[in-house]
Formats: sequence, structure tokens, C-alpha cells
Amino acid sequence: HREIFQLKDRLAKFSIKVGMEPQKILIDPQFDVFRKLDSREIPPAFTKAYGAEKSIMILPNNSDPKSNLYKEFVEGWISGKEDQFEIVSENEISDLPKDKTVWVFGENNNLLNKISDELKTYNSEIQSDSITLNGKTISKNNNTFFTAVNNPQNIEEVVLFLSIGNDQAVPGLLRKLPHYGKYSYLAFEGDEPTNTEKGQWAVIGSPLVKSLTEDANSIEPKFEPRKALAELAPVFSSKRMMEHISYLASNDMKGRELGLPELDKAADYIATKFEEYGLLPGSDNNKYFQTFEKAFHGKGNLAIKNVIGIIPGTNENLKEAVVISAHYDHLGLGWPDVRKGNEGMIHNGADDNASGVSVMLELAQSLGKSFKPGRTIIFVAFSGEEAGLVGSKYFVENYKKFPSDKILANLNFDTVGRLFENKMMIINSNTAREWKFIFMGTEYTTGIPAELITQDLDASDQVSFIDKGIPAVQFFSGPNEDYHKPGDTIDKIDADGLVKFATVGKEVLQYLADREDLMNFIGEKSKVKSENTEGAKEGRRVSTGTMPDFAYSGEGVKVGAVSDDSPGAKAGLLKGDIIKKLDGKEIKSLKDYSDMLKEHSPGDEITLEIDRNGEIKNLKLILTER
Repeated sequence: HREIFQLKDRLAKFSIKVGMEPQKILIDPQFDVFRKLDSREIPPAFTKAYGAEKSIMILPNNSDPKSNLYKEFVEGWISGKEDQFEIVSENEISDLPKDKTVWVFGENNNLLNKISDELKTYNSEIQSDSITLNGKTISKNNNTFFTAVNNPQNIEEVVLFLSIGNDQAVPGLLRKLPHYGKYSYLAFEGDEPTNTEKGQWAVIGSPLVKSLTEDANSIEPKFEPRKALAELAPVFSSKRMMEHISYLASNDMKGRELGLPELDKAADYIATKFEEYGLLPGSDNNKYFQTFEKAFHGKGNLAIKNVIGIIPGTNENLKEAVVISAHYDHLGLGWPDVRKGNEGMIHNGADDNASGVSVMLELAQSLGKSFKPGRTIIFVAFSGEEAGLVGSKYFVENYKKFPSDKILANLNFDTVGRLFENKMMIINSNTAREWKFIFMGTEYTTGIPAELITQDLDASDQVSFIDKGIPAVQFFSGPNEDYHKPGDTIDKIDADGLVKFATVGKEVLQYLADREDLMNFIGEKSKVKSENTEGAKEGRRVSTGTMPDFAYSGEGVKVGAVSDDSPGAKAGLLKGDIIKKLDGKEIKSLKDYSDMLKEHSPGDEITLEIDRNGEIKNLKLILTER
């Protein structure tokens, strides 16, 4: 039964007649009345604690075997804002303070019994070997739990409880927990750790809800969904970006191989879109194409086309331009890089890099006719990336309108098509001090987190800019097993992920376009991939069947994935293993590891020293051909 009343004053009385015994009364259940909510109508959530001016953290005493683990977490969490937190041991306090946010650490903490009744209110409980969250029981083994409940002595304050079940999980928790502010409970698994459960508690105890029978608490009314009064048109179109990929990565384009007419069609397509979206011709001769020739063994002289469009700057005092780029060439039928068994097959290159081109075009469409930047914005679709960054290297060495010393920064989009639930990666974020703060800002404004990769990787065209001392980053959705294989097709593209890349890219681009100060380059000038004149990329010829975890920043190489039936799988490598040595030689970084593998041939047996959860193991692995 539903009744609608008109409120004309702050106080009103109404009578309701019903045809049967009422079970439950709910007043304003869909929040139609413009009013301040009672605290009991708002489920406790982490965000209330995150924004608290004063908090107290109650650590377990030193006899707890995990006391140092919780201290490590606390030190990381409060870093830079120590004045907002009071740190005490459970032995120093006998009750929960009622005037501040409280954090309780460890399932053996004496203060935990103070919130056990609150947890039971939400069908949750801490048992000896498991924890029940909202009715679901999860083993403590290898799992981490984080909950928020109301302070039983003051409903205006919250109490957080954290139980860490994996000794390696702290860095990941410090990185991930800030992004889960709206939730009331979380569960994570492993050392990464991976989120396995999340949710908000039901509203319990609202003064506008009255249960009239014992069974009424379980009764929840169902309402018809209501449309918003107005809806904003989407800023970016995933459909349009997928259409770009559909064209560029179609079989008709034969993989966009350097020297084939299909690559020229791709260049024409991009130039046409630049013009349609309002970009001005950007080459030195005021065309859309920057052309030059390059000799390749077995191929002869090939015409290379970079496609350039610009949005002119409006502030004559800001003389340095911002470059946004993506390469549009790929491997065609397997040149200049092909895996054994894939010779002669079409390599469509949907992710690498029709996805990056599609995001760049979407940004051009969004900004081309309306954006009035202080600095000139240069959009460049590079060719020859797969042959050793040929197009981008030529650009930074020969572009006369904006020579390399007149370029503020480069944003390069390469392989951005398979984001799904992962964080986008920002490669080479160590090339300028400002990148960290820029992407902290975009996360705040967009809600889209980014993983800053500080390892020196020669991954794509941004390296040509870095080699000239220009701050540059690559937007990247992460490695996958279809890299440089025919399986890189459009059906595996995450359309929603493209929108996320466009959203963050636009925020960064608009900020740089009006930034008055120059960027502070702090990177190391990298040795750009050698230009490929022999018909195959200079690089390693062997495969271990593993993919690295690019987000890992410690010494060695952390295994991110192991392909089935690969050399790594046969040798016993597991996801999460950290490769410390190869044939006795220490591995400091992913680049060290790659360089060492370049010295080997298919069939070679190597010995890998790995760290697996603190235990050192040695594995024998037989390399296969890439």
C-alpha cells in the first residue's frame, strides 16, 4: 500500500486506512522530501573516515605475530598527514573514543569486542578461522578484510576494522583502499591483493522505518525505477571509437604493414578525420602528411607518412607545444616482427594500435572545433613504430614548426584496448617530476585510477621524445598474450575502457595546454630502438611464455602471467614469482632481464633464481622461439 501526501509545513499529521494488518511503515523511502538525512539513514562507509580531521589508530600489542605488518600499513597510510592521526597500542586504551574516527587493527585486538554487536547487526561476524560479511563466510587464510561500522557510543562517528591475511598485501592495500571509499565492507585475496567482495550495509535503525511484526525486518519494498530529470550527453562515444578500430583493424587493411597500399589508406582515413574534426594541416608544408623515405633490406626505399593536425595556441607567450600521438602501422602479414607459425597470417592490430589511434581521434573530435588552448596542440599519427620508432624519431629531429626544444610534453597512446577492470598504466612517468601530481589530479576529477610505471621501458614512440629530453608518457592498458599475434582482433577490445583513456587523456591535455611553467625533465635519455633496416626488429628471439607485472617497482622481474604449456609453465614458474637472477647474473630491472634474454637462442637452457613468497628457488627453463 502506498500513499502520497503534500507537505506544506514542517509538521503535519496524516491518517491512513488499510485493508489488512500492516507489517511495516516506511516514510519517504525514496528521499523525495528535500531534507537533511538522519545519521541512522546513512550506512557507515569508509569515505567518512577518510575525510576525518582527527583519527585514532589502535594497534595490537607486540605479542601479536602481525604487529609489525600493521605498523607498516599505518606508516604508509599516514605518511604526509601524521598530524591527523594518534597511534596507540591496545594496551594503552580500554574503550573506543567517541569523539573521533577509530581504526582497529588485527582480529586479536582487545578493542574488537566493542564492535562485535555492530557487526552482527549486519549479519557479519568474526570467527576463529573465517569472517562472515553480510551473510557470506570467507576463510581468513590469504584473505584481507576491511569493514566500517558506526561507533556504538556515537552514531556520528565510524569505527574501521582491518585484518590482513597476507604478509605481501600491504603495498597493494595502500594503493587500492582509497578508491573504495563508498563501501562498508571489503575482502581481498592474495598479495596483489585482488578484491573479491565489496558492498554497502543496509540501512538499519532509520527513524522513518517502523517494523510492526517480528518478521518485518526482512521485508523490503520494491519500487519502479525512476528516470533522471535530465541526462547529460556522453562526452565520448565508445561506438565511434569502435568504428575507427573496425576500419583500421579489418581484414581488408591486411594488418597495415609498412610499404603496402593498405597503410596509405589508413593514413588517408586519419587525415580525413583530422580535417572533419577541425584540425588544421600540421606539416611544415601545411599539409596533413609529413613524408620521407627510408631504406629497408629486402623492401627497398619505403615512403613513410606521419599524419599531423594541429589546434593553434592562443597565447603567444606559451611557445612550446603539446604533442598527442599514436602509431597507426602494424605487422601486416608478419613484418617486421612475427612469431613462429604466424608467417603469412594477417596481424590485424586492433589493440596494437588501432585502439590508440581511435582514442586520439576521439580527442580530436572532442576538442578540434571548440577548444582554445593557450599552447598549440599537435596531433600526430606516427608510422614505422614497429620498425624501430622510425616515424617518431624523424618527427623530433626534423619538424620545423615546433623543433624538439619547443615541445613541452608528449602524450602517447599505444595498446589501450584491453583495460576492463584493470588500472590504466602510465609508462615512463619518471620522466618529469610533475607527472605524479598530474595523474593524482586526474584521478580526483575523473575517479579513474592510473598506475604510474617508473621503470625505464623503451615501449613505444614516447621514447623518441624522451631521447630529446622531452617529458613523455605512454598510456597503456597492459600486456596480453595476443601481442604481435593474429589474435589481436576487435572482438577482444574493451569499448568502455577506451572511454576511460579518452577521459583521462583529455584532462591531462587540457591541463598541459594552459600550463604556464615548463615541465621538469628528470628522466634518462633512452637509447631509441634501432631503426630496422634488416626486416626484423632488433630484439630477443626467444620466449619464456611469461608476461611481466609492469606495476612492480622492486628489484627483479615480477611474473604477471604464465601462458599454458609454455616454457615458463613447464619450468614451474607461477604468477607472483619474482625473478632475481638469470644464470647467476643479478636482474635489477625488466630491461636487464630483456637484455639478458637477447643473448640466447631457441633451445638454450637457462637457470632462473626466483623469490616465491620469501622462499628462494632455482628453476631450469628451456627457451623456445618467439
